[in-house]
Amino acid sequence: MVNVLKANRLVGLHSKRATSIVSDNGAGANPQLGDSLIVRAESSRANLELDGFAQLKGFLDPEETSKVRTLVDETLKLPHETACARPNNMLVPLRWNDPIVQLLLRSESRIRELSRAMGADDLKWISGYISIKEARSPALWWHSDWWCWDHAISFRREAAQVAVLTYLDDTSEVNGALRVLPGSHHASTAIHAVLPEAHSRSAEELDSDHEAMKDLPDEVTLGLGSGDAAVIDYRLLHGTHPNSSQARRDCILLSFTPSWRRLPDDLKSHLVQHPALPYETEHPEEAGFNPGLLPTFDGPRRSLTLSRNAPAQFEMSE
Repeated sequence: MVNVLKANRLVGLHSKRATSIVSDNGAGANPQLGDSLIVRAESSRANLELDGFAQLKGFLDPEETSKVRTLVDETLKLPHETACARPNNMLVPLRWNDPIVQLLLRSESRIRELSRAMGADDLKWISGYISIKEARSPALWWHSDWWCWDHAISFRREAAQVAVLTYLDDTSEVNGALRVLPGSHHASTAIHAVLPEAHSRSAEELDSDHEAMKDLPDEVTLGLGSGDAAVIDYRLLHGTHPNSSQARRDCILLSFTPSWRRLPDDLKSHLVQHPALPYETEHPEEAGFNPGLLPTFDGPRRSLTLSRNAPAQFEMSE
């Protein structure tokens, strides 16, 4: 298994909090949430709150990982009209009834582990994607995935939305491993002031020598193994190393809200319209999908204006 953190990049920044969480193999498939898994999830919760990310080793067992890898290959043979293609990464959307989503979310122990790791009191699933980093592709620039920076909820300490990235291959600096900037979800850093808007055309046209493409002194590389997962606050600055290998690097990205009941109504109204979620004519309970993971909202639907640029200077007030 690849070492999860590069020690020489932890000096002086959350060095004790950002250590790897070692666990038993195949924890996600264990029908009982044992003491060691509880300890792991509680440690992950502390890491997520303080550093903006956590790691779950063995989130999928080897058999599950192999099944998901086969399903990914089958999915990629189909047309991707709605795929989000960008120069250094492609996202292929998944809906609630996709076999990949069903496989990852059907394990009650895995959901309990996620809830503990996030400190969730009302966990809801919002969306899913296959994230593809092609062979011989450049780095993915520093960015955050948060889309509502003009909303007051952005400046609460707890995460309004969280991404879970489950890797299907061993990752390192050679093949596009995830890199994160600890603490950047709670306070601005110098790099915030020069970043282009995430997912914009200006970001896609960055030169390789732009600051958003470079290594940063305090970055942490998550060299995760096959079946491991990273949990990241949507506000956290992250990117990837180049994939210098000859092979594609895949992961499954699922997004969640840890506390749906405490979200403001305007965010609920926006998120509940995500196309990954069931339409009114679809019946997830008949397909065996856990209805408790699906968000509900009885108020009028409202689409919020996307605001992907973090302020050049900010710090959490609560």
